[in-house]
Amino acid sequence: MLSELIQSLNKEELRFYKIYSQRYASGKDGLGARLLDLMRRDTNEEEDEAIFRKLYGETGDKNTYYRLKNRLQEDLCDTLTLLHFDKEEPNDIHRLICVYNILYKKDKFELAYYFLRKAEKKAQQTDNFELLDLIYTNIVKLSNEIISINPEEYVARQTENAQMINRMRQMDQVLAVLNYRIKVTQNFQKGNENLLKLVDKTVKDFAKDKTINENRSFQIKIYRAISQAMVQKQQYKGLEAFLLKTYAEFKRKNWFDRDTHDTHLQMLVYIVNALLMQKKFDEALQYCKFLNIEMKEYDMVLYDKFIFFYYNSLIIIYQENDNAKALSTLNEFEHVNRKTKNSFYEQFIFLNRALIYFYMGRFDEAVRTLVKLYVNDYYKQADRSFKLKIEIAEVIMQYEAGDNDTVERRIKQIRKSYKDLLKDELLKNDRSILDILQSLSLLENKKLDTKIIRKINDLVDVLTEDGATHVIKYTTWLESLIKNTGK
Repeated sequence: MLSELIQSLNKEELRFYKIYSQRYASGKDGLGARLLDLMRRDTNEEEDEAIFRKLYGETGDKNTYYRLKNRLQEDLCDTLTLLHFDKEEPNDIHRLICVYNILYKKDKFELAYYFLRKAEKKAQQTDNFELLDLIYTNIVKLSNEIISINPEEYVARQTENAQMINRMRQMDQVLAVLNYRIKVTQNFQKGNENLLKLVDKTVKDFAKDKTINENRSFQIKIYRAISQAMVQKQQYKGLEAFLLKTYAEFKRKNWFDRDTHDTHLQMLVYIVNALLMQKKFDEALQYCKFLNIEMKEYDMVLYDKFIFFYYNSLIIIYQENDNAKALSTLNEFEHVNRKTKNSFYEQFIFLNRALIYFYMGRFDEAVRTLVKLYVNDYYKQADRSFKLKIEIAEVIMQYEAGDNDTVERRIKQIRKSYKDLLKDELLKNDRSILDILQSLSLLENKKLDTKIIRKINDLVDVLTEDGATHVIKYTTWLESLIKNTGK
Protein backbone atom coordinates (compact mmCIF):
# COMPACT_ATOMS: atom_id res chain seq x y z
CA MET A 1 0.00 0.00 0.00
CA LEU A 2 2.83 2.42 0.83
CA SER A 3 4.50 1.86 -2.54
CA GLU A 4 1.21 2.41 -4.39
CA LEU A 5 0.52 5.53 -2.33
CA ILE A 6 3.96 6.96 -3.18
CA GLN A 7 3.55 6.27 -6.92
CA SER A 8 0.21 8.11 -6.88
CA LEU A 9 1.77 11.39 -5.69
CA ASN A 10 2.08 14.27 -8.16
CA LYS A 11 4.80 16.95 -8.10
CA GLU A 12 2.79 19.34 -5.93
CA GLU A 13 2.07 16.63 -3.36
CA LEU A 14 5.70 15.52 -3.26
CA ARG A 15 6.89 19.10 -2.78
CA PHE A 16 4.36 19.68 0.00
CA TYR A 17 5.47 16.48 1.78
CA LYS A 18 9.10 17.62 1.71
CA ILE A 19 8.13 20.96 3.31
CA TYR A 20 5.87 19.24 5.85
CA SER A 21 8.47 16.61 6.80
CA GLN A 22 11.14 19.24 7.42
CA ARG A 23 8.92 21.29 9.75
CA TYR A 24 6.27 19.10 11.35
CA ALA A 25 6.53 15.42 10.52
CA SER A 26 7.83 12.87 12.99
CA GLY A 27 10.65 11.97 10.60
CA LYS A 28 12.78 15.11 11.02
CA ASP A 29 15.84 12.88 10.87
CA GLY A 30 15.34 12.82 7.09
CA LEU A 31 14.93 9.07 6.85
CA GLY A 32 11.28 9.37 5.85
CA ALA A 33 12.09 11.61 2.88
CA ARG A 34 14.99 9.37 1.89
CA LEU A 35 12.80 6.26 2.07
CA LEU A 36 10.22 7.99 -0.12
CA ASP A 37 12.86 8.81 -2.76
CA LEU A 38 14.20 5.27 -2.76
CA MET A 39 10.74 3.72 -3.08
CA ARG A 40 9.85 6.08 -5.92
CA ARG A 41 12.88 4.84 -7.87
CA ASP A 42 12.53 1.15 -6.96
CA THR A 43 8.88 0.17 -7.33
CA ASN A 44 9.55 -3.58 -7.28
CA GLU A 45 8.78 -5.17 -3.91
CA GLU A 46 11.86 -7.38 -4.33
CA GLU A 47 13.98 -4.23 -3.90
CA ASP A 48 12.69 -3.82 -0.34
CA GLU A 49 15.71 -5.61 1.13
CA ALA A 50 18.12 -3.41 -0.82
CA ILE A 51 16.34 -0.25 0.40
CA PHE A 52 16.56 -1.51 4.00
CA ARG A 53 20.35 -2.00 3.68
CA LYS A 54 20.82 1.47 2.15
CA LEU A 55 19.06 3.04 5.13
CA TYR A 56 20.29 0.92 8.05
CA GLY A 57 23.24 -1.10 6.80
CA GLU A 58 23.79 -4.84 7.05
CA THR A 59 23.24 -4.98 10.82
CA GLY A 60 20.21 -2.73 11.04
CA ASP A 61 17.01 -3.61 12.91
CA LYS A 62 14.14 -4.68 10.62
CA ASN A 63 11.54 -3.57 13.19
CA THR A 64 12.94 -0.04 13.05
CA TYR A 65 12.60 -0.15 9.26
CA TYR A 66 8.95 -1.28 9.48
CA ARG A 67 8.19 1.52 11.97
CA LEU A 68 9.75 4.01 9.53
CA LYS A 69 7.50 2.75 6.75
CA ASN A 70 4.41 3.07 8.95
CA ARG A 71 5.49 6.56 10.00
CA LEU A 72 5.99 7.60 6.37
CA GLN A 73 2.53 6.35 5.45
CA GLU A 74 0.97 8.35 8.31
CA ASP A 75 2.89 11.48 7.32
CA LEU A 76 1.81 11.15 3.69
CA CYS A 77 -1.82 10.83 4.77
CA ASP A 78 -1.45 13.98 6.87
CA THR A 79 0.12 15.98 4.04
CA LEU A 80 -2.48 14.87 1.49
CA THR A 81 -5.24 15.84 3.89
CA LEU A 82 -3.76 19.28 4.63
CA LEU A 83 -3.00 20.01 0.97
CA HIS A 84 -6.41 19.05 -0.40
CA PHE A 85 -8.76 20.21 2.36
CA ASP A 86 -9.78 23.42 0.56
CA LYS A 87 -9.67 22.08 -3.03
CA GLU A 88 -12.96 20.18 -3.04
CA GLU A 89 -16.22 21.07 -1.27
CA PRO A 90 -16.64 17.65 0.43
CA ASN A 91 -13.10 17.91 1.82
CA ASP A 92 -13.82 21.39 3.16
CA ILE A 93 -17.02 20.15 4.82
CA HIS A 94 -15.06 17.33 6.44
CA ARG A 95 -12.55 19.92 7.69
CA LEU A 96 -15.34 21.91 9.38
CA ILE A 97 -16.74 18.73 10.97
CA CYS A 98 -13.23 17.92 12.19
CA VAL A 99 -12.99 21.38 13.79
CA TYR A 100 -16.39 20.76 15.42
CA ASN A 101 -15.15 17.47 16.93
CA ILE A 102 -12.07 19.16 18.40
CA LEU A 103 -14.10 22.02 19.90
CA TYR A 104 -16.75 19.66 21.26
CA LYS A 105 -14.08 17.72 23.15
CA LYS A 106 -12.97 21.05 24.65
CA ASP A 107 -16.56 21.81 25.78
CA LYS A 108 -16.64 24.84 23.45
CA PHE A 109 -20.20 24.03 22.42
CA GLU A 110 -21.32 27.39 20.99
CA LEU A 111 -18.17 27.60 18.90
CA ALA A 112 -18.61 23.99 17.79
CA TYR A 113 -22.21 24.79 16.76
CA TYR A 114 -20.98 27.74 14.69
CA PHE A 115 -18.70 25.49 12.59
CA LEU A 116 -21.43 22.87 12.19
CA ARG A 117 -23.78 25.54 10.77
CA LYS A 118 -21.04 26.55 8.32
CA ALA A 119 -20.69 22.90 7.30
CA GLU A 120 -24.47 22.60 6.93
CA LYS A 121 -24.60 25.59 4.58
CA LYS A 122 -21.85 24.21 2.35
CA ALA A 123 -23.44 20.74 2.28
CA GLN A 124 -26.82 22.23 1.30
CA GLN A 125 -25.23 24.26 -1.50
CA THR A 126 -23.64 21.14 -3.00
CA ASP A 127 -26.54 18.73 -2.29
CA ASN A 128 -24.24 16.55 -0.19
CA PHE A 129 -27.00 14.66 1.61
CA GLU A 130 -24.71 12.07 3.23
CA LEU A 131 -22.66 14.73 5.04
CA LEU A 132 -25.84 16.64 5.92
CA ASP A 133 -27.02 13.53 7.77
CA LEU A 134 -23.82 13.49 9.83
CA ILE A 135 -24.10 17.23 10.51
CA TYR A 136 -27.72 16.92 11.70
CA THR A 137 -26.78 13.99 13.94
CA ASN A 138 -24.12 16.13 15.62
CA ILE A 139 -26.44 19.16 15.97
CA VAL A 140 -29.10 17.00 17.66
CA LYS A 141 -26.34 15.77 19.98
CA LEU A 142 -25.33 19.39 20.65
CA SER A 143 -28.92 20.28 21.65
CA ASN A 144 -28.22 18.51 24.94
CA GLU A 145 -25.58 21.15 25.68
CA ILE A 146 -27.12 24.29 24.11
CA ILE A 147 -30.64 25.19 25.24
CA SER A 148 -31.29 27.48 22.27
CA ILE A 149 -31.11 24.59 19.80
CA ASN A 150 -34.55 23.10 19.13
CA PRO A 151 -33.87 19.41 18.36
CA GLU A 152 -37.33 18.96 16.78
CA GLU A 153 -36.35 21.33 13.97
CA TYR A 154 -33.21 19.36 13.16
CA VAL A 155 -34.89 15.96 13.57
CA ALA A 156 -37.40 17.09 10.92
CA ARG A 157 -34.58 18.25 8.63
CA GLN A 158 -32.74 14.97 9.12
CA THR A 159 -35.88 12.95 8.35
CA GLU A 160 -36.48 14.88 5.13
CA ASN A 161 -32.80 14.57 4.23
CA ALA A 162 -32.91 10.80 4.87
CA GLN A 163 -35.69 10.48 2.29
CA MET A 164 -33.50 12.23 -0.26
CA ILE A 165 -30.57 9.94 0.59
CA ASN A 166 -32.73 6.84 0.06
CA ARG A 167 -33.99 8.13 -3.28
CA MET A 168 -30.50 9.05 -4.47
CA ARG A 169 -29.11 5.73 -3.28
CA GLN A 170 -31.74 3.71 -5.14
CA MET A 171 -31.06 5.62 -8.35
CA ASP A 172 -27.29 5.23 -7.90
CA GLN A 173 -27.64 1.48 -7.46
CA VAL A 174 -29.71 1.08 -10.63
CA LEU A 175 -27.36 3.29 -12.63
CA ALA A 176 -24.28 1.45 -11.40
CA VAL A 177 -25.62 -1.93 -12.54
CA LEU A 178 -26.87 -0.52 -15.85
CA ASN A 179 -23.55 1.22 -16.54
CA TYR A 180 -21.68 -2.00 -15.82
CA ARG A 181 -23.81 -3.98 -18.26
CA ILE A 182 -23.31 -1.36 -20.96
CA LYS A 183 -19.53 -1.33 -20.47
CA VAL A 184 -18.92 -5.07 -20.49
CA THR A 185 -20.99 -5.70 -23.63
CA GLN A 186 -19.61 -2.62 -25.48
CA ASN A 187 -23.14 -2.09 -26.85
CA PHE A 188 -22.87 -5.10 -29.17
CA GLN A 189 -25.56 -7.03 -27.33
CA LYS A 190 -28.92 -5.94 -25.99
CA GLY A 191 -29.16 -5.36 -22.29
CA ASN A 192 -31.06 -7.29 -19.67
CA GLU A 193 -34.79 -6.58 -20.16
CA ASN A 194 -35.58 -6.98 -16.47
CA LEU A 195 -32.98 -4.34 -15.66
CA LEU A 196 -34.53 -1.94 -18.17
CA LYS A 197 -37.93 -2.45 -16.61
CA LEU A 198 -36.41 -1.67 -13.23
CA VAL A 199 -34.94 1.58 -14.59
CA ASP A 200 -38.29 2.56 -16.13
CA LYS A 201 -40.16 1.86 -12.90
CA THR A 202 -37.64 3.79 -10.80
CA VAL A 203 -37.80 6.83 -13.05
CA LYS A 204 -41.61 6.79 -13.12
CA ASP A 205 -41.77 6.52 -9.32
CA PHE A 206 -39.45 9.50 -8.86
CA ALA A 207 -41.14 11.58 -11.54
CA LYS A 208 -44.34 11.48 -9.46
CA ASP A 209 -42.55 13.15 -6.56
CA LYS A 210 -43.10 16.85 -7.14
CA THR A 211 -40.65 17.88 -4.41
CA ILE A 212 -37.64 16.84 -6.48
CA ASN A 213 -38.54 18.64 -9.71
CA GLU A 214 -36.34 21.61 -8.86
CA ASN A 215 -33.45 19.62 -7.42
CA ARG A 216 -30.58 19.79 -9.90
CA SER A 217 -28.67 16.74 -8.68
CA PHE A 218 -31.75 14.60 -8.74
CA GLN A 219 -32.79 15.77 -12.19
CA ILE A 220 -29.31 14.93 -13.49
CA LYS A 221 -29.67 11.37 -12.22
CA ILE A 222 -33.11 11.05 -13.79
CA TYR A 223 -31.76 12.34 -17.10
CA ARG A 224 -28.96 9.74 -17.00
CA ALA A 225 -31.31 6.87 -16.16
CA ILE A 226 -33.76 7.71 -18.94
CA SER A 227 -31.01 8.33 -21.49
CA GLN A 228 -29.22 5.05 -20.79
CA ALA A 229 -32.45 3.07 -20.83
CA MET A 230 -33.43 4.57 -24.19
CA VAL A 231 -29.99 3.84 -25.62
CA GLN A 232 -30.33 0.20 -24.55
CA LYS A 233 -33.78 0.04 -26.18
CA GLN A 234 -32.38 1.78 -29.29
CA GLN A 235 -35.12 4.44 -29.10
CA TYR A 236 -33.00 7.11 -30.75
CA LYS A 237 -35.79 9.30 -32.08
CA GLY A 238 -37.36 9.51 -28.63
CA LEU A 239 -33.91 9.99 -27.09
CA GLU A 240 -33.19 12.95 -29.38
CA ALA A 241 -36.47 14.66 -28.42
CA PHE A 242 -35.90 13.98 -24.69
CA LEU A 243 -32.30 15.24 -24.75
CA LEU A 244 -33.05 18.43 -26.68
CA LYS A 245 -35.88 19.24 -24.28
CA THR A 246 -33.74 18.46 -21.22
CA TYR A 247 -30.78 20.42 -22.58
CA ALA A 248 -32.96 23.49 -23.20
CA GLU A 249 -34.48 23.15 -19.71
CA PHE A 250 -31.07 22.97 -18.02
CA LYS A 251 -29.90 26.00 -20.00
CA ARG A 252 -33.04 27.96 -19.05
CA LYS A 253 -32.52 27.19 -15.35
CA ASN A 254 -28.78 28.03 -15.55
CA TRP A 255 -27.95 24.58 -14.25
CA PHE A 256 -24.79 24.28 -16.35
CA ASP A 257 -21.78 25.59 -14.42
CA ARG A 258 -18.38 24.33 -13.30
CA ASP A 259 -19.95 21.76 -10.93
CA THR A 260 -22.12 20.28 -13.71
CA HIS A 261 -19.61 20.73 -16.54
CA ASP A 262 -19.19 16.96 -16.87
CA THR A 263 -22.97 16.51 -17.25
CA HIS A 264 -23.10 19.36 -19.79
CA LEU A 265 -20.49 17.73 -22.03
CA GLN A 266 -21.98 14.27 -21.57
CA MET A 267 -25.40 15.54 -22.64
CA LEU A 268 -23.93 17.04 -25.81
CA VAL A 269 -22.25 13.69 -26.57
CA TYR A 270 -25.59 11.90 -26.12
CA ILE A 271 -27.31 14.38 -28.44
CA VAL A 272 -24.65 13.86 -31.11
CA ASN A 273 -24.92 10.06 -30.80
CA ALA A 274 -28.73 10.12 -31.01
CA LEU A 275 -28.50 12.21 -34.19
CA LEU A 276 -25.85 9.93 -35.68
CA MET A 277 -27.96 6.83 -35.09
CA GLN A 278 -30.70 8.50 -37.14
CA LYS A 279 -28.18 9.52 -39.85
CA LYS A 280 -28.80 13.23 -39.19
CA PHE A 281 -25.19 14.06 -39.99
CA ASP A 282 -25.52 17.81 -40.57
CA GLU A 283 -27.27 18.36 -37.22
CA ALA A 284 -24.74 16.08 -35.50
CA LEU A 285 -21.87 18.14 -36.93
CA GLN A 286 -23.38 21.32 -35.48
CA TYR A 287 -23.59 19.80 -32.00
CA CYS A 288 -20.02 18.50 -32.41
CA LYS A 289 -18.95 22.10 -32.85
CA PHE A 290 -20.86 23.07 -29.68
CA LEU A 291 -19.10 20.23 -27.86
CA ASN A 292 -15.68 21.42 -29.00
CA ILE A 293 -16.42 24.94 -27.74
CA GLU A 294 -17.73 23.77 -24.36
CA MET A 295 -14.79 21.37 -23.87
CA LYS A 296 -12.49 24.40 -23.71
CA GLU A 297 -14.43 26.02 -20.86
CA TYR A 298 -13.09 26.20 -17.27
CA ASP A 299 -9.44 26.03 -18.32
CA MET A 300 -10.13 22.88 -20.40
CA VAL A 301 -10.45 20.88 -17.18
CA LEU A 302 -12.41 18.07 -18.93
CA TYR A 303 -10.93 18.45 -22.41
CA ASP A 304 -8.89 15.22 -22.24
CA LYS A 305 -11.86 13.25 -20.92
CA PHE A 306 -14.12 14.17 -23.84
CA ILE A 307 -11.62 14.54 -26.68
CA PHE A 308 -12.23 10.93 -27.77
CA PHE A 309 -16.00 11.41 -28.07
CA TYR A 310 -15.46 14.54 -30.15
CA TYR A 311 -13.12 12.88 -32.65
CA ASN A 312 -15.16 9.68 -32.72
CA SER A 313 -18.26 11.64 -33.76
CA LEU A 314 -16.40 13.67 -36.39
CA ILE A 315 -14.97 10.53 -37.97
CA ILE A 316 -18.38 8.84 -38.14
CA ILE A 317 -19.83 11.96 -39.79
CA TYR A 318 -17.07 12.29 -42.38
CA GLN A 319 -17.00 8.56 -43.13
CA GLU A 320 -20.49 8.91 -44.53
CA ASN A 321 -19.46 10.90 -47.62
CA ASP A 322 -15.84 12.05 -47.31
CA ASN A 323 -13.39 9.26 -46.44
CA ALA A 324 -10.38 11.46 -47.18
CA LYS A 325 -11.54 13.98 -44.57
CA ALA A 326 -12.30 11.15 -42.14
CA LEU A 327 -8.75 9.81 -42.59
CA SER A 328 -7.30 13.29 -42.07
CA THR A 329 -9.35 13.72 -38.86
CA LEU A 330 -8.19 10.31 -37.62
CA ASN A 331 -4.55 11.29 -38.24
CA GLU A 332 -5.16 14.48 -36.26
CA PHE A 333 -6.55 12.42 -33.36
CA GLU A 334 -3.53 10.09 -33.54
CA HIS A 335 -1.28 13.14 -33.10
CA VAL A 336 -3.31 14.16 -30.03
CA ASN A 337 -3.03 10.63 -28.61
CA ARG A 338 0.77 10.69 -28.74
CA LYS A 339 0.70 12.74 -25.54
CA THR A 340 -1.50 10.30 -23.60
CA LYS A 341 -0.48 7.00 -25.26
CA ASN A 342 -3.94 5.68 -24.41
CA SER A 343 -4.30 2.00 -25.41
CA PHE A 344 -8.06 2.30 -25.98
CA TYR A 345 -7.58 5.30 -28.28
CA GLU A 346 -4.91 3.35 -30.17
CA GLN A 347 -7.41 0.52 -30.67
CA PHE A 348 -9.95 3.02 -32.00
CA ILE A 349 -7.38 4.52 -34.41
CA PHE A 350 -6.29 1.16 -35.85
CA LEU A 351 -9.86 -0.06 -36.29
CA ASN A 352 -11.20 3.08 -37.93
CA ARG A 353 -8.17 3.55 -40.17
CA ALA A 354 -8.64 -0.02 -41.41
CA LEU A 355 -12.34 0.64 -42.09
CA ILE A 356 -11.63 3.89 -43.94
CA TYR A 357 -9.04 2.13 -46.11
CA PHE A 358 -11.61 -0.61 -46.75
CA TYR A 359 -14.31 1.83 -47.89
CA MET A 360 -11.73 3.61 -50.05
CA GLY A 361 -10.96 0.30 -51.78
CA ARG A 362 -7.42 0.11 -50.34
CA PHE A 363 -7.93 -3.47 -49.14
CA ASP A 364 -4.31 -4.55 -48.55
CA GLU A 365 -3.69 -1.48 -46.37
CA ALA A 366 -6.95 -2.18 -44.52
CA VAL A 367 -5.84 -5.73 -43.67
CA ARG A 368 -2.36 -4.67 -42.53
CA THR A 369 -3.81 -1.94 -40.32
CA LEU A 370 -6.45 -4.20 -38.75
CA VAL A 371 -3.92 -6.92 -37.92
CA LYS A 372 -2.02 -4.37 -35.78
CA LEU A 373 -5.10 -4.25 -33.57
CA TYR A 374 -4.61 -7.83 -32.35
CA VAL A 375 -1.51 -6.91 -30.31
CA ASN A 376 -3.14 -3.86 -28.71
CA ASP A 377 -3.33 -4.18 -24.89
CA TYR A 378 -6.90 -2.90 -24.65
CA TYR A 379 -8.10 -5.18 -27.45
CA LYS A 380 -6.77 -8.25 -25.63
CA GLN A 381 -9.22 -7.55 -22.79
CA ALA A 382 -12.20 -6.70 -25.03
CA ASP A 383 -15.56 -8.49 -25.02
CA ARG A 384 -15.47 -11.69 -27.11
CA SER A 385 -18.52 -10.75 -29.20
CA PHE A 386 -16.67 -7.56 -30.17
CA LYS A 387 -13.56 -9.56 -31.10
CA LEU A 388 -15.67 -11.93 -33.20
CA LYS A 389 -17.03 -9.05 -35.26
CA ILE A 390 -13.52 -7.63 -35.71
CA GLU A 391 -12.22 -10.92 -37.02
CA ILE A 392 -15.17 -11.29 -39.40
CA ALA A 393 -14.37 -7.80 -40.69
CA GLU A 394 -10.80 -8.93 -41.32
CA VAL A 395 -12.02 -11.91 -43.37
CA ILE A 396 -14.19 -9.60 -45.49
CA MET A 397 -11.13 -7.40 -46.10
CA GLN A 398 -9.03 -10.47 -46.99
CA TYR A 399 -11.70 -11.56 -49.48
CA GLU A 400 -11.79 -8.13 -51.14
CA ALA A 401 -7.98 -8.17 -51.27
CA GLY A 402 -8.25 -11.42 -53.26
CA ASP A 403 -6.56 -13.68 -50.68
CA ASN A 404 -8.98 -16.66 -50.74
CA ASP A 405 -6.51 -19.02 -49.05
CA THR A 406 -6.34 -16.76 -46.01
CA VAL A 407 -10.13 -16.36 -46.07
CA GLU A 408 -10.64 -20.15 -45.79
CA ARG A 409 -7.97 -20.50 -43.10
CA ARG A 410 -9.32 -17.62 -40.99
CA ILE A 411 -12.92 -18.85 -41.22
CA LYS A 412 -11.81 -22.21 -39.77
CA GLN A 413 -9.94 -20.44 -36.96
CA ILE A 414 -12.90 -18.20 -36.12
CA ARG A 415 -15.38 -21.08 -36.06
CA LYS A 416 -13.09 -22.97 -33.70
CA SER A 417 -12.28 -20.01 -31.41
CA TYR A 418 -15.88 -18.77 -31.17
CA LYS A 419 -17.73 -22.06 -31.40
CA ASP A 420 -19.80 -21.30 -28.28
CA LEU A 421 -20.68 -17.74 -29.29
CA LEU A 422 -21.71 -18.68 -32.83
CA LYS A 423 -24.46 -20.86 -31.35
CA ASP A 424 -26.06 -17.76 -29.84
CA GLU A 425 -29.24 -16.69 -31.63
CA LEU A 426 -28.21 -13.03 -31.26
CA LEU A 427 -25.19 -13.74 -33.48
CA LYS A 428 -26.94 -15.78 -36.15
CA ASN A 429 -26.37 -13.05 -38.78
CA ASP A 430 -22.63 -13.11 -38.09
CA ARG A 431 -22.77 -16.87 -38.54
CA SER A 432 -24.55 -16.37 -41.88
CA ILE A 433 -21.87 -13.91 -43.02
CA LEU A 434 -19.22 -16.56 -42.37
CA ASP A 435 -21.23 -19.07 -44.43
CA ILE A 436 -21.45 -16.62 -47.33
CA LEU A 437 -17.73 -15.83 -47.10
CA GLN A 438 -17.01 -19.57 -47.17
CA SER A 439 -19.02 -19.91 -50.38
CA LEU A 440 -17.44 -16.81 -51.92
CA SER A 441 -13.92 -18.09 -51.27
CA LEU A 442 -14.63 -21.16 -53.42
CA LEU A 443 -15.72 -19.16 -56.45
CA GLU A 444 -13.51 -18.44 -59.40
CA ASN A 445 -13.18 -14.82 -60.56
CA LYS A 446 -15.64 -13.72 -57.83
CA LYS A 447 -18.56 -14.54 -60.15
CA LEU A 448 -21.67 -15.11 -58.02
CA ASP A 449 -24.04 -17.97 -58.85
CA THR A 450 -27.80 -17.92 -58.33
CA LYS A 451 -27.61 -19.85 -55.05
CA ILE A 452 -25.22 -17.38 -53.42
CA ILE A 453 -27.20 -14.40 -54.72
CA ARG A 454 -30.33 -15.82 -53.10
CA LYS A 455 -28.46 -16.34 -49.80
CA ILE A 456 -27.19 -12.75 -49.88
CA ASN A 457 -30.63 -11.28 -50.66
CA ASP A 458 -32.24 -13.29 -47.86
CA LEU A 459 -29.63 -12.07 -45.35
CA VAL A 460 -29.92 -8.43 -46.51
CA ASP A 461 -33.68 -8.58 -45.83
CA VAL A 462 -33.00 -9.79 -42.28
CA LEU A 463 -30.13 -7.36 -41.62
CA THR A 464 -32.22 -4.29 -42.43
CA GLU A 465 -34.50 -5.24 -39.54
CA ASP A 466 -32.11 -6.56 -36.86
CA GLY A 467 -30.73 -3.17 -35.76
CA ALA A 468 -27.52 -4.81 -34.53
CA THR A 469 -24.14 -3.11 -34.59
CA HIS A 470 -21.47 -4.54 -36.87
CA VAL A 471 -17.90 -3.42 -37.49
CA ILE A 472 -18.31 -3.48 -41.27
CA LYS A 473 -21.75 -2.52 -42.55
CA TYR A 474 -22.84 -5.98 -43.68
CA THR A 475 -25.82 -4.70 -45.67
CA THR A 476 -23.75 -2.18 -47.64
CA TRP A 477 -21.06 -4.75 -48.40
CA LEU A 478 -23.49 -7.48 -49.44
CA GLU A 479 -25.46 -5.12 -51.67
CA SER A 480 -22.20 -4.09 -53.36
CA LEU A 481 -21.52 -7.75 -54.15
CA ILE A 482 -24.89 -8.06 -55.90
CA LYS A 483 -24.39 -4.76 -57.70
CA ASN A 484 -21.01 -5.81 -59.02
CA THR A 485 -22.53 -8.96 -60.55
CA GLY A 486 -25.00 -6.84 -62.51
CA LYS A 487 -27.97 -8.79 -61.10
